Amino acid sequence: MKRTVIAALGTAVIATFVANSAAEAAIIGFSFGAFDGSMTHDGASLDVSTVLDLDSATFLVMEVNPGDSSGLADVDPVTVSSATSPPGAAIIYGSTPGSLGADVALSWPVTPGPGADIFTEKLTTVVSIDRGTPDAITVVMSGTVSDSMGHFMDSPALLQLKASQDLGAVFPTVTFTNESGIITPSIPEPSTWVMMALGFGALGYAAIRRGKANGALRSI
Repeated sequence: MKRTVIAALGTAVIATFVANSAAEAAIIGFSFGAFDGSMTHDGASLDVSTVLDLDSATFLVMEVNPGDSSGLADVDPVTVSSATSPPGAAIIYGSTPGSLGADVALSWPVTPGPGADIFTEKLTTVVSIDRGTPDAITVVMSGTVSDSMGHFMDSPALLQLKASQDLGAVFPTVTFTNESGIITPSIPEPSTWVMMALGFGALGYAAIRRGKANGALRSI
């Protein structure tokens, strides 16, 4: 009887390990661009700017990476907004890495259908700023991404913003590359599950041995 219980417990632990190994493979990876709108920046040029206001730009997916789990396809729209007052689309990255001047939210699909998986990404931190190209800037921001179906639960995410402006151009060209890290479920790591399975097996074996030993002593 004890052997049956131990075997069943071991099977449950291994099944959980396999399921979560599969879940950890899910990623988000796509690029999108900002089109139209009166996009502006502060400072004399983009390379010395601290704010990029995307105003009423339209954001469309330009490329979806292999293995992407966002559910997006080329030219699908996404929503970008910042927690300014009033709310807008100004990305306030400042002059040095650190906290964003206002959190930036990225969400899709724009118009969810019945049963749609709704994604929300919250960017809070500037990881790096590259000002090495005249009238251009590259900003890497970090935060978390979650979805309504629970595949991503505050998973780490990175968003790279690239803006450039040729001399004489009215509006900057803006593209984003969005990537999530591996899912970090609030459960033990796979190696922990393996150790737990071995531990349960050892405890069960020891209990059986103790039971046999006690029975032998009682029969003396």
